Amino acid sequence: MRELTENADCVLPVENQALVDIVNKISQALPPSNLGKKTLGISGNVKAASSIASSHGSIVKGPDEQPFDTMNNIVANLLLNLTSSARFEGSLNVDLNEITMNLVPFPKLHYLISSQTPLYASADMKIPPRRLDQMFSDAFSKDHQLIKADPKHGLYLACALMVRGSVEVSDIRRNIERLKPSLKFIYWNQEGWKTGLCSVPPVGQPHTLLTLANNTCIRHTFSDLRDRFSKLYKRKAHIHHYTHVDGMEVSDFAESLESITSVIQEYETLDSQKDIVPELLPRLQVV
Repeated sequence: MRELTENADCVLPVENQALVDIVNKISQALPPSNLGKKTLGISGNVKAASSIASSHGSIVKGPDEQPFDTMNNIVANLLLNLTSSARFEGSLNVDLNEITMNLVPFPKLHYLISSQTPLYASADMKIPPRRLDQMFSDAFSKDHQLIKADPKHGLYLACALMVRGSVEVSDIRRNIERLKPSLKFIYWNQEGWKTGLCSVPPVGQPHTLLTLANNTCIRHTFSDLRDRFSKLYKRKAHIHHYTHVDGMEVSDFAESLESITSVIQEYETLDSQKDIVPELLPRLQVV
């Protein structure tokens, strides 16, 4: 954590438990022998290789699926959608540098919460007609986040919507306006949205959405990490495994604890501004 805080430009944490929960939701929908189960509030038939956790269509074919393949495939899809603008054309392609520029207001607070939707190829299941709007709603649901956090209970510093496929800019703007009332943005960055639109969708899907959010709710994840670390550190348990390594000192543990505490406190300070009402400045009148 200390190295990431001091040296990285942007970090996208992924939590194993969040991946397990997503995989479980997918496995409940994928039929073992027959079709027709219900999942995620959507009823219909789901084909067995239609989820983002499936390795169907990959270049490398193995005889058996490995234990963590489904979890790794979700992360692989995150990277594919994140870098799609570097590989395909689009009317609003987003360079990776733009993500850091627009979503990181302060140097240490460069940890972004990611989510992606849909979890299935929509061609493979019967879903409601307003599936595009549902895709945007799902992206802000805690069930689709790649860490165990609920962004609606935190304060947004900035948010990026990276869309792929047959979606118009007007669709993105309409959904932003629709979702704004349910999302709390910090008072000095009420318009802190970054939008990207790549015209080439993933195989088998008309459109997908990757959401990257700088949100104060991530402090709970870091607090849990600090608490688990502290339980061992105060007993000096397992430290000898690390101090045997050249260049690793006992003081590094204390400095790392101080570093993560500093990040948590910065997010808490910002979260305390949740109830500040933004000043309504008059817009320019063009005559």
